[in-house]
Amino acid sequence: MLSQKPLKIIYQNDDYWFPQVAPQLNASYDETTLTFDNEIGKGDFFKVDIEPGLRVRRIEVQFHKPVIFMRKSTTNPGYYVLVSNLSEQYLETTTCEKSFKLGYSSENGIYFSSPFIAASYTFRPGVPYHLVFVVLNHERVQNFIDRQPGTQKDLLITIIDKKNPIYHFECMDGQFMAMLKEMDSQLNVNRPNNLLLHAKTLELCYHMLQRVQQRQSKGFAKRIHHEDISKLNEIKKVLMERYQEPCPPIEKAAKRAAMSPTKFKTLFRQVFGDTYYQFYKNVRMHKARELLRENKMNVSEVGYMLGYQNLSKFSKAFKDVFAVAPGEMAGA
Repeated sequence: MLSQKPLKIIYQNDDYWFPQVAPQLNASYDETTLTFDNEIGKGDFFKVDIEPGLRVRRIEVQFHKPVIFMRKSTTNPGYYVLVSNLSEQYLETTTCEKSFKLGYSSENGIYFSSPFIAASYTFRPGVPYHLVFVVLNHERVQNFIDRQPGTQKDLLITIIDKKNPIYHFECMDGQFMAMLKEMDSQLNVNRPNNLLLHAKTLELCYHMLQRVQQRQSKGFAKRIHHEDISKLNEIKKVLMERYQEPCPPIEKAAKRAAMSPTKFKTLFRQVFGDTYYQFYKNVRMHKARELLRENKMNVSEVGYMLGYQNLSKFSKAFKDVFAVAPGEMAGA
């Protein structure tokens, strides 16, 4: 059976994204939505212009044929893009002639790219995708960099270097996932206002740029072998899936990753931005917050589910992460 020829959707991340994409998908659109249900597939795109130079898009789509979204580079200041894939399936992302699997369970959870670099995203037929895009113009990124202290500014200024444009992948930890879920919940016409979405979008951008800075600093300059990253991601996946269980001792996790405890602790923090135990604590507390906000359980039930026999210890652990007691978060 011959493979299907992919449909190529060519665009730039600028102020006319919907008008560029809609005709190629035979879609209808207005200022905030783009929809289609035809021989190409079915999709719903939703856009919020938070303020000049900062917008967010949610894409929920399933195609009937292979589709490649191809973003052209630009020589103008252009738009920086931060892409996160909340789908169960990976999204093949190609940039600078290198292909990566973009997905929350891989080492490439979030993708940040300069407008001076072309990129493509390959959607497989029959696979449901759920993506969140944050788009920032050059002025916003420049303003953020200008407000940083001298040493940090020197590192971040490379982000806007036209001669050496960058792209960056970051692992999806519990903190990133929690921010994205809150943003995603606000990407609908029934949200009361843009305040929460605005705050979480800026928080996400801030943390991403901080990670870029860390990777470029001396302490993070050491390259990590891809096999080590793969093993670390297996450990991360176990922690995120088994958050109700006691945290495996670091020696056991290191052995599973085929590393010494010292190497494991160093690389885990370098890749995920937190120590092994702090990462696990954050995963548990973010899950607790999610359950409390959705009113699925009360404080006692959530604490006991996580293995806390003493609810005051659960309350303290929760407050250490979010600066509020779990009782104040319930139904928030």
